[in-house]
Amino acid sequence: MTTPPHSDSLRRLERVLARLVPAASVLAVLIASLELIGWAPDSRFLIRIVPLPGAGIMMPNTAIGFVLSGTALWLLHEEEADRRRRASGQVLALVTLLLGVLTLSEYIFSVDLGIDLLLFSESVQRLAAERPGRPSPMSALSFCLTGLALLLLHVRTRQGWHPARLLVLAVMLLSSQALLGYVYLEESVVEPERRLSTLPPYTPMAVHTALLFLLVSLGILCVHRERGLTGVLLRDDVGGLMARRLLPAAILTPLLVGGVRLLGERLGLYGATFGVSVFVLLTIAAFLLVIARNANALSRLDAQHQDMEQSLRLSEARFAGIVSNAADAIISIDEEQKITLFNGGAERIFGYSASEALGRPLDLLLPEQFQARHRHYIWEFADHGRTARQMGERLPILGRRKSGEAFTAEATISKLELNGTKLLTVTLRDITARKHAEEGLRNSEERFRTAFEDAPIGMALVGLDGLFLNVNGSLCEIVGYSQKELLTKTFQDITWPEDLELDLANARRLLQGEISSYQLEKRYIHKDGHLVTILLTGSMVRDSRGEPLYFIAQIQDISERKQLEQAWRLLADAGPRLAASLEPQTTLATIAGLSVPALADWCVIDLLGDDGRVHWVESMAASPEKSRVLREMLTAYPHDPSRQGHIVAGVLRTGQPALIPEMPEAVLEATAEDARHLELLHRLEPRSGIVVPLLARGRTLGAVILSASESGRRYGARDLALAEELARRAALAIDNARLHEKSEQATRTRDEVLRIVAHDLRTPLNVISLSTGVLLKCPPEKRATDTKRLESIRKAVDRANRLIQDLLDVARMEAGRLSVDRGPEQTAPVVKEAAELHRSLAEEKSIQLTATVPEDAPAVFADRDRVLQILSNLLGNALKFTPVGGQISLRAEPAGRMMRFSVSDTGPGIPEEDLPHLFEPFWQAPTGKKLGAGLGLAIVKGLVDAHGGHLWVESSPGLGSTFFFTLPTASPAEEHPTPHA
Repeated sequence: MTTPPHSDSLRRLERVLARLVPAASVLAVLIASLELIGWAPDSRFLIRIVPLPGAGIMMPNTAIGFVLSGTALWLLHEEEADRRRRASGQVLALVTLLLGVLTLSEYIFSVDLGIDLLLFSESVQRLAAERPGRPSPMSALSFCLTGLALLLLHVRTRQGWHPARLLVLAVMLLSSQALLGYVYLEESVVEPERRLSTLPPYTPMAVHTALLFLLVSLGILCVHRERGLTGVLLRDDVGGLMARRLLPAAILTPLLVGGVRLLGERLGLYGATFGVSVFVLLTIAAFLLVIARNANALSRLDAQHQDMEQSLRLSEARFAGIVSNAADAIISIDEEQKITLFNGGAERIFGYSASEALGRPLDLLLPEQFQARHRHYIWEFADHGRTARQMGERLPILGRRKSGEAFTAEATISKLELNGTKLLTVTLRDITARKHAEEGLRNSEERFRTAFEDAPIGMALVGLDGLFLNVNGSLCEIVGYSQKELLTKTFQDITWPEDLELDLANARRLLQGEISSYQLEKRYIHKDGHLVTILLTGSMVRDSRGEPLYFIAQIQDISERKQLEQAWRLLADAGPRLAASLEPQTTLATIAGLSVPALADWCVIDLLGDDGRVHWVESMAASPEKSRVLREMLTAYPHDPSRQGHIVAGVLRTGQPALIPEMPEAVLEATAEDARHLELLHRLEPRSGIVVPLLARGRTLGAVILSASESGRRYGARDLALAEELARRAALAIDNARLHEKSEQATRTRDEVLRIVAHDLRTPLNVISLSTGVLLKCPPEKRATDTKRLESIRKAVDRANRLIQDLLDVARMEAGRLSVDRGPEQTAPVVKEAAELHRSLAEEKSIQLTATVPEDAPAVFADRDRVLQILSNLLGNALKFTPVGGQISLRAEPAGRMMRFSVSDTGPGIPEEDLPHLFEPFWQAPTGKKLGAGLGLAIVKGLVDAHGGHLWVESSPGLGSTFFFTLPTASPAEEHPTPHA
């Protein structure tokens, strides 16, 4: 539908009038300012802006008046201007009024108030000597009216008209009359002599002064352009159109015709009477042409109006067809709540015929208990100033059928107000069936939501791009993320990279419709970093066209089941592998292989000897880097239970396992021996740990240290139970290996004893046999005096007894039945006695034997005979290896709660490779010559251990050897036991 031409002209006129106020203000101030600038340097060009003869000049006070009035118009044209702006504008308007009043008083009362030469007095007297600096009476009057109009700019009478508009109309008439005088070349304006002679009664304005008064007046009229003549021009009706079309003709026609008449009279072409007749005829002709033109315009408007009426009738017909055949109820009501329209849809929904409903109140269609509330609700909804666009909002409402049944409906309400008459149209739709369907859908959605959110397994809706759309609490618990965090991730983000390809392949097959669902085991990465094994069931949701919408994933955490399966497999595999070898070192390697990576990322196994020290250490790691770090650490810092921190030492002491779910820094610091050790521990990255003892037959054989690092695993009670069971089986395997080794050792001992019996006992027996034979051959008198043979027999018997006693002691040690009868014994006497027993033998070999012991040395809690045996074996051993002229030193000195004994010699020393075997039974250094049965040092070690002491040796080849051992000192209670009755 095209826009009528008069609408375009109206919009253009509105834009022009809206811009006229700021334009008038700016032009008035600008031109007046140029005039003032011209007066300052006496510039005739700027003072006489219009370069025409008789155009006149603008006096300084006139320019000031225009600056004041133009600025006041700019400040006051907005009715809602703030107080300071309005006050400033009113002050300027008042000054404008005062300027006009003072100037007009000078003319009326023939006085000179001295205001005309306030500015540019010399230039004014030179250029306007007759009336220096004084505006014309018309200008003064116009300033009076303009200033007053500005003061009353927004004042309105009770009848609604503005006094300011009447005042500026007078100014427009004065300025227009002055402009017409210039247009028609009036003698008083054009001829200076005649103009000066008529100054007292009349002095015209300058042409640009008149133009500025006309412009400012138009600006004031446009402040309230909806009123008066401008209001008529802005009407969007036929009257407004005619006013806009006739206005140019009404202004220009008399102006042009009057000019033609004056021109003819001044040229002498006709007289005054003929001139009047010409003026009348031309005016009539001009207005006839205007009337004809406007008549044609009205005819075109009438034709457009008829076309619009025809379109309206067609629209009404189409509307009536739509209304009558609409499935929804369309009902119109008037202001009295009476039904004026009731279509077929309303008849079907409510059960009333149109004849039954028309003219009846709206309450007919509303439930009784809701009539007042719904009626108020509908009108309140319509009366809140809703626009046509806003009226599209649906209003929930209750209806009542003819049968009395109430039903739920939705209504769209529109309001039409024409000539003060309000009409409300309600489009109503019965949504009872939809409500039932929505209720069923809500119930279904609620069931799904409840099943989804409260499911014991993880549930997720996953977009086609892999992004989680919705997740339930169970899935959040499985992976450790909150719902908010998980909704920002894709399933690819939390899937272990090694399991991702198979998952993506199944998702692609699901998208392509090759499969309807799939199930697989995969691993998620927990927020803490450890892996979670899950069983994933995936399916696809598609729309009605079969297009994929999103995935549905069901996730079961099977980590515990997998761990149990792994534990059973581990334990099932442990039995055969541990039983495959009876070598302790091989058994340790098997334990490490079973633990890594099934239970740990790296492990260390300590195996204790009979002396409580670590004899074997085995380590293994899942990564080559960790293996290298472990080897470096164990090489630089050998394991010692007393230096392994309180956790490992406590496990070895108590036999109770230790579980460390989170490895604190304090544990590492307590374990580390120095900064380098701590750095190596940090490189191993222990995050969780388990220390379990190797217990077998009531003895602690060692400990297994398990640690989780890069896998992110966190140990719990189940892991601890598995580690304990594995350690129990490993300890039995180790103990069996030890028993097997001891059995073989016993066999070797038996064979060695038989060898000694067969060899070493044969020597004294041969001596006895030979000596006895010699004695038997001697005569009786010589037999009684042959003490040499008897001494040989006695020495052979003693040697055999000592050998047999040593063999018995070794047998007791191997059987664990070597006993000592301990009691408090003074240290100094025992040491001196041992030295004296070997002094004669030392003197035979020219060896210097010294004994050093403090006289106040504390007593030892020991078996005196066994201590003498220990010292005798060590001294005898030193005498064997010390060359002639050497030295042997026997010392005893307190060492805390122990007494430390030492035997030093100046013999050849012991090679480093022989030191580990010194205290083994029957072992002898490979020197090529036999110096005994190899039982002395083994017996010494057994006796020291039986006393609760410690035996060790320090030796350097070529510098001799020193054997140390400690014995516990006796407490005061042990030294002075309480007698019993």
